[in-house]
Amino acid sequence: MAQEKRKSVIPSTEEFSHLFPQPIDDHVGATPTIQPNSTSTLTAEPALQQQVPSVSVSEKTLPSFEDNSKLSYNAGVDYIIVFRFPTNITTPKGKSNNSSNNLLTTTRAELEAQVTKSLENITARLTKVNLRFQVIPGKEKGTLLIFINAPISPLKKVYRQERVRDFLLGVRVDDIEKESDAIDRTFQDLTEAERLRLIHEILTLPESEGGAGISPLVDKYVETIMPLHNDDYNNTWLKSWSTKWFINDADLLKIRNHFGEKIAYYFAFLQNYFLWLSIPAVMGVLVYFTHSNTLSVWFSIFMLIWSIVFLEMWKRRESELAIQWEVRNYSKHEKRRAEFKGEKMIRDHVTGEETPYVSAWKLLGRRVSSLPGVAIGAVLLSIIVGFVFILQLFLHEYYNGPFRQFLHYAPTVGYVLFIPTMTNIYSKWVKVLTDWELHRTDASWEHSYTQKIFIANFLVGYLSLFITAWIYIPFGDHVLPYLVELNISHEHQTVDFRRLRAQLVYFIVTGQLVGFLTEMVVPYALKRIMPKIDKLKSKYISKSSSTAPSVQQEFTTTNISTTSSEQTKFMDKVYKEVAMEEYNIYTDYVEMVIQFGYVSMFSTVWPLTALCSMINNWIELRGDAIKICKYTRRPIPHRVESIGPWLRNMETLIWLSSITMGSFAYLFHPSTNIHSTYTPVFTLLAILLSEHLYVALRTGIRQAFKLTPSWSEWLVRKEEYKLKQVWLERMVGNHQQFIQRSTIEESNDLQDPLSSKIWNQHLDSQTETKDAIQLKSADLYAKANDAFFDDDYDEALNLFTELINLEPENAEFILKRCQVHQKINHLECALEDAERALKLLKQGSRSLLAKAHLQTGITLHRLGRFHEAQTHLEQSKELNPNEKTLVTWLRKNTEKLPVKVEEEKKTETVPVPATPVKPSARHEWFQNDSYVTIEVFVKQIKPEDITLNFFEDSLSLTIKLPNGSDYSLELEPLAHNIIPKESTYQVLSTKIEIKLKKEMAGLMWGALESEDDQKIQMNTATPSSNKTKDWNKLTQEIEDEKPEGEQALNALFQQIYSDADPDTKRAMMKSFVESNGTCLSTNWEEVGSKKTEVRPPEGMIAKKVK
Repeated sequence: MAQEKRKSVIPSTEEFSHLFPQPIDDHVGATPTIQPNSTSTLTAEPALQQQVPSVSVSEKTLPSFEDNSKLSYNAGVDYIIVFRFPTNITTPKGKSNNSSNNLLTTTRAELEAQVTKSLENITARLTKVNLRFQVIPGKEKGTLLIFINAPISPLKKVYRQERVRDFLLGVRVDDIEKESDAIDRTFQDLTEAERLRLIHEILTLPESEGGAGISPLVDKYVETIMPLHNDDYNNTWLKSWSTKWFINDADLLKIRNHFGEKIAYYFAFLQNYFLWLSIPAVMGVLVYFTHSNTLSVWFSIFMLIWSIVFLEMWKRRESELAIQWEVRNYSKHEKRRAEFKGEKMIRDHVTGEETPYVSAWKLLGRRVSSLPGVAIGAVLLSIIVGFVFILQLFLHEYYNGPFRQFLHYAPTVGYVLFIPTMTNIYSKWVKVLTDWELHRTDASWEHSYTQKIFIANFLVGYLSLFITAWIYIPFGDHVLPYLVELNISHEHQTVDFRRLRAQLVYFIVTGQLVGFLTEMVVPYALKRIMPKIDKLKSKYISKSSSTAPSVQQEFTTTNISTTSSEQTKFMDKVYKEVAMEEYNIYTDYVEMVIQFGYVSMFSTVWPLTALCSMINNWIELRGDAIKICKYTRRPIPHRVESIGPWLRNMETLIWLSSITMGSFAYLFHPSTNIHSTYTPVFTLLAILLSEHLYVALRTGIRQAFKLTPSWSEWLVRKEEYKLKQVWLERMVGNHQQFIQRSTIEESNDLQDPLSSKIWNQHLDSQTETKDAIQLKSADLYAKANDAFFDDDYDEALNLFTELINLEPENAEFILKRCQVHQKINHLECALEDAERALKLLKQGSRSLLAKAHLQTGITLHRLGRFHEAQTHLEQSKELNPNEKTLVTWLRKNTEKLPVKVEEEKKTETVPVPATPVKPSARHEWFQNDSYVTIEVFVKQIKPEDITLNFFEDSLSLTIKLPNGSDYSLELEPLAHNIIPKESTYQVLSTKIEIKLKKEMAGLMWGALESEDDQKIQMNTATPSSNKTKDWNKLTQEIEDEKPEGEQALNALFQQIYSDADPDTKRAMMKSFVESNGTCLSTNWEEVGSKKTEVRPPEGMIAKKVK
């Protein structure tokens, strides 16, 4: 029954059958069986018989292998939880083993219960999240190893959650709602690092968020959670890098796919920093051989600029890598630490989920109270560094006693052994403080811990240099009198910046040598020596231990012969990696950041600093790769967007470099009296100037970078645009339905009488737009004509150009501008306008076409192209022989033609003008706001004898008269456009009434045609006749048809207009148009200087038509 119960909660192992060839239900994926009566793994003394927990073990609990190639996959073991519990029970002080109160037994029983409960709790949580696991004993006493393997289903679940979170945060800009097979394909393409990261999230996420909530800081006996190395990848990686000089993006991508973005960013930064060091390295060599005994100010400024540019370029490189590795905006994800339990659980106001809560006052109190702890650690480090510096100074320059040649190296030994040890102690101390601060998220914890680590290494790396530069060199000579009084012999001499250079060389060379020894040589030696020491230790323990074997001993003795060689190799690999130290990326980062400080702040003191750092970094790149693969546990893959707080630390170092640059440039200048009382003041002024220079340079460089965006920024914008487009397309359906519903409602929104009256004639948007353009055109046309008549040709040119921009195909406007160009002698422009008008008028108005030929001929005449001018002038005459100025220009142009042409003209037959024929009809017109009415007075006309055509800008009327002749009325062009469809005519007994619908309602026409000085032409074609005219009869007919009333008034105004001079005509036209037909003036001097106001008749109000 117990077996059936386990099967009900254990996930299926079919998906990982290749990783587990022979899965055992009794031991895989179930809580291990606790046997209280078995031999104790906690027993340290054979005399103690109390029972403590023990885990049953069989050789089948080990992963099995079919061939050696399976070792590269670690037998399907994704993670190992190292569960370590105490094996020795310490007797309390004041109590003996024979105490009668049985205190020792109670203590052991409590320990047994705690260990058992902790182990059962962990395995229960692993079962809850559907992870497979095995529990086997470790190599050391009191150690259990829990092998973890993740099936497909929990991985897919957490992968989907991550994709959704990435989409919400903007990490991924692809569409999360793709088809399922696309999601499956991306899941199948998971890299090794991504898979391990997802499993680690399942293990460490709080239980409230669907994880197991396992963490070394939460579970008392969990020492660590570690993945296993992939030996095949490690060997390939090291072999590849050992033959390469430079690391490319493909190498970084492989690191990212195997170790995660956090490790990949470190190597990317180190590689980028290594390449950028080549610039100051070359410049430093040049400066070193040209300024060996002095400081170079220009080199200091160069290093300041280089530092700023390098950091800005790295920020850009970071963003590019973030896009390539799909971690952009990941810093927005605030992953809650499993260690953050809070005082109580409250409901989140945004998500509604239950989250742990700690009061703000408690958090603030802990953060503030941790500051003294950090300060104490920093002060102690400063004292140690200062002591080592003073000891070094004393032994090198002042001490002349015995063993001087040996004591000379004492500070170096102290620096190598003592300071790194104290730094490690400080790091552990601040880690405890950071944990105590109760940080809610991993990012907050890392930021706080990084700053504390940076403070310690800043003091160790730079404090002695600052003391040397700002204290010892300016004030060192003041120590000499005290040495004389104490009778201390010394070899002290006056110091200068070369003492600072020697100190800097000592720190750089010693620091790099010590780093190489501690990272590469010492681990290699320990790797070779420690197995032998462990072997000797195990022999000694086996001789002194009891005869009852422990579980580990039983496992070792029973399985050596029964397990395969592959299993033995695998377990040796596991035990070996468990014994390794955790990889600490903070030490590698802080080493590079402190080195960057040496380069940026002190290169001016020793120009070869960058060169030495570049050589060291080439070795460091490969050394760190070896360290990760061979000497430390495999780091857990983590997603990051950048190198984190270290970027801000480097910005701080660049700011400090501006201080050191200014102070060193003044203090160590040959003309500076370093012992002067004014030296501190001028040093501060130099620092102030240097800081302002730094701010100016940083601002300018950042602005320059903003003006040149990188490809990553364009790519981000493109992807975001595509994503928004996808979502907008999904919304189109609902949007269209909404619009369709609104169109149904629109038919009822203008039902009331007033709205209907106002809007019914104005619902066509195209017509309204056209009307608006024509209104504006009419206003501009009036202004342009006024400017032309006032000889303000520049203003007229601008206004006519604006009119043409509004209506590019309006030939009338183009011809008007042509006339303006002629006035200001822009003849080429005038010719272009004239030819443009000709092209537009090929199928247009005859009168306008005649005018276009006329203006073309005039322009060509003025350009001296008389033959061409003659052609256009004659064509204009054919189209409109009544043009007044045409005769004059024909005469002028004919005079300029060669004599041959003149003779040919004389030989041509001169046409005899036709005898004028008495007009058989006449017409009159009048208007209101909407219509222009034309009355053609002719009697006894049948409707079928009339041919009438309406056009937008013209009217053509042909009447077949009773006497057999035709009467023609051609109004082309009309003064303004009409609406042909709404224009009508009616045949009455004595006249034909034509009603032209105005296109622009409310606009009063000043004339029937647009040519102000051109009379309406009525051509009557009659049969040829030799009869003479009876002028007395004609006079009698005119008197009989004398108009009356409004017709008489209109006839009077027409007569005045036709007989007036040009100024009077302009005055009449301007006053009539501007006053909307309410005023008519013949005084140009009065009207031309101002706008004529609208003067409606008494009792009426003028209103604008909208």
